[in-house]
Amino acid sequence: MKKFIKFQPVTVVEWMLTYVSLGWAYVLFTSPHLFEMNPSFSEIGAIVNSEWIMGVIVTICALTKMIGMFIGSVTIRKIGLLMSTFLWIMVATSMLIATGGFNASTGFIVYSALAVMSLWTSKEVTKSDRV
Repeated sequence: MKKFIKFQPVTVVEWMLTYVSLGWAYVLFTSPHLFEMNPSFSEIGAIVNSEWIMGVIVTICALTKMIGMFIGSVTIRKIGLLMSTFLWIMVATSMLIATGGFNASTGFIVYSALAVMSLWTSKEVTKSDRV
């Protein structure tokens, strides 16, 4: 019988990006005033308007990656990683401009690194499919 699903190795980076997304979703769901209390998140609050909506978005990114990993779909994994790339770019950018100017805070550095790792991993997932 022919196998329909071709399982690809999943990297630790992919699992860690998913873990961070799930952790971030948890914080967003359990901290209803996060955007108001922390000026670094004010720009995100202006875009998304509510912590639970952002929590849903982050959960969708994490679940997309998880589904792709569990069923062995490179395409779904790549979509989840690209969704995460755009998510972390938005978060990093909002941290950068939250104080009215360019502020290279630790939040900006960490979230921009997550964006780069997400994009880089999406490229690596695509390469592993060709092998």
